[in-house]
Amino acid sequence: MIWSIRISGDSVNNNMMKWCVIILVYMMLLIGCVYPESNEPRDPIDRLSRLFGISKIPAKVIHRSPPQYMVELFKDVTDAGGLTKQQNPYNANIVRSFPDKDSIHRMHFHYNVSHLSEEEKILHAEFRVFKMRPKPASSREASPPHVIQMSIYQVLDIKKIHQQEGLRLLDKVTTSAYGHGWQVFQVIKAVNDWRNKTAPNYGFLITTTSRTGDHVNGSYIRFAQRNEHHDSKQPILVVYTDDGTVRHPSYISAEDDDYMQTKESALKHEQIKKSPKPRRNSKFLQMLKMMNEGGRSAGPLGRRRKRRSARSKGKGGRKKRTYDVYSRPMRKRSCTKQDMYVDFDEIGWSGWIISPKGYNANHCTGTCPFPLGQSQKPTNHATVQSIVYALGVGKSVETPCCVPNKLYSISLLYFDDDENVILKQYDDMVAATCGCH
Repeated sequence: MIWSIRISGDSVNNNMMKWCVIILVYMMLLIGCVYPESNEPRDPIDRLSRLFGISKIPAKVIHRSPPQYMVELFKDVTDAGGLTKQQNPYNANIVRSFPDKDSIHRMHFHYNVSHLSEEEKILHAEFRVFKMRPKPASSREASPPHVIQMSIYQVLDIKKIHQQEGLRLLDKVTTSAYGHGWQVFQVIKAVNDWRNKTAPNYGFLITTTSRTGDHVNGSYIRFAQRNEHHDSKQPILVVYTDDGTVRHPSYISAEDDDYMQTKESALKHEQIKKSPKPRRNSKFLQMLKMMNEGGRSAGPLGRRRKRRSARSKGKGGRKKRTYDVYSRPMRKRSCTKQDMYVDFDEIGWSGWIISPKGYNANHCTGTCPFPLGQSQKPTNHATVQSIVYALGVGKSVETPCCVPNKLYSISLLYFDDDENVILKQYDDMVAATCGCH
């Protein structure tokens, strides 16, 4: 919207010009109030997606099983409700696992790492492949050596994949030819090249040799393949990154009384979810819907609040005190913590979030009346503010607010739209305690 005001110097005096400028500024301020923060999404679910840093919600339900390593890592760093109990390996706040895109060649593996943004710092990268037991050798075949060396190469030239000049050695692992289990290779150099586009992405190549350097027949070395074996044992590329966000994590502890209360509440919600009774809309979902109303003052509830506020004001516009310092008011519920369970099924996210299925974020509610007690965990500033409000010496001073004064981090394990599995940590997501501030 463009506002244009033409002023003729011959017919308009200086006062009129001043009034035009004032009106123009007022209109611009009004536009800013009517259309605040236009870049913010209006839909509450879109706002929630932005909070979780998820740019694109997967359009379909993912039916594949997540990699075993990612599930075990989630269990290691969180409790059953998703509360973070320790930092991720390498202090990464994002851990991604990429599935193999080449299911044809048994020793050649390819990964699409385009989801790694330039802003992310790659802390570590590893290639994890599950080695199967070898098939029994026939009487005509020589048995493989007991100890073998597996080497992983970055393919620099796909046309020279079987020539030394087309490869770059990344890592070596010595293992038993007859054993089975996960083999882990360090591949951060290749991942940095692919993300920074300093080398083409032709994937990895694995070769096997004896201790003396002799080539070992590939038929003896078998790896779990994506389309032939269980999804949990598919070969994966795991990348640990820091996305650069300001972090202040808070980890839970078994000795923390606040955590024990939060854990009991989470277990209660899990039992409710498992019960056959139909669930009503949660408080959290109702609060999300209220956000779409564009502010509480626009609705009838806001108008009633305005009328009550007007009635509570005396002459001069000052707010009447409902009590004085020496009289005990009719006490409302003091500042306390209440449940606010975020159910991913209710908001339509259960098809791609692996774990947890929801979490108890809690919310703070209640009043902070004078005098503030220690049970309300007030700050010194809040104590002074409550005294000033009670004495009525500050016209614009309100009572302290009931807000979280201790917050926990949570972690989510989920699929993105390319079937990558992501473990991401989010700080300040669960209100552990509430107080007057």
